[in-house]
Amino acid sequence: MMHDLRAAVRRPRLLVPAILLAVALAGTVAPEPAGAAERRVRAGVTCTAPSRPFTPTTATIPAIDRSTTVVRVRRTAKGAVGAPPVSKRGKWLLGRDPQARPGEGEGTVIMTAHTWPDGTALGNALLRSLRKGGRVVLGNKAGTEAACYQVTRRKRYAAARVPRKKAFRWWGPEQLVIVVCSGKRLGPGHWSHRTVWYAVPVPVAS
Repeated sequence: MMHDLRAAVRRPRLLVPAILLAVALAGTVAPEPAGAAERRVRAGVTCTAPSRPFTPTTATIPAIDRSTTVVRVRRTAKGAVGAPPVSKRGKWLLGRDPQARPGEGEGTVIMTAHTWPDGTALGNALLRSLRKGGRVVLGNKAGTEAACYQVTRRKRYAAARVPRKKAFRWWGPEQLVIVVCSGKRLGPGHWSHRTVWYAVPVPVAS
């Protein structure tokens, strides 16, 4: 079962009654992630600014020494944003809500990842290693565009208390937000907290 975190988000072009950040949990599987969903990466990355908005298909996260696949997650009729598939491969995918794209210059690029009770999913790796100052590089399929973000804040909230206007805004300067379940596992699909990473674009090579 998936646990939903409700957050109202509205855009002038798309009226959405609510966003449900569904960070799904699943049973114990083998500890090794599926190779098709991730690969090892070097610790260093070069940041460049995208020339235009683009749809990301990969995310390189040096803090966890991996590059993982980004997949769009479908919204329901009620405006729900889901997590990637609940599968061995899906636990290492990063889910992307279509609200905003990298390079648009405004709003929140919203992403979610699974946290698994056996500690083997992407969310678990992020909780262990991604801190303030860490970087996330999103790239497109052709390899022609990339957007680099630097984490400015990592914050844990009670499950029902994530500040939607701060975390999921469609207005204001562009930011990347990643949300995963955290804290105490209360049961299948239910955790006590959500951890949110806030990151801002790094506009020049560095």
